[in-house]
Amino acid sequence: MKDHIVQEVRDARAAVAADFGFDLNNFFAWAKEQSAAESKAKHWLPIQPKGLIDAKVATGATKVGKRPARSLREKV
Repeated sequence: MKDHIVQEVRDARAAVAADFGFDLNNFFAWAKEQSAAESKAKHWLPIQPKGLIDAKVATGATKVGKRPARSLREKV
């Protein structure tokens, strides 16, 4: 009696192998490219939401615990 799950895994593995011409070097080259692309994509994610950064710059409160900078008219 054959296990249908094992057969599905074997069929999937054969399909992937056929996609790469049954060449492990082609498969590993593709996997390396995908890994590098994923790593590069992660480096471009912003640390903080853009709206929050823009709000801090607009108010002058760029450091924690600091008050926003005042204009000369407010000081007089």
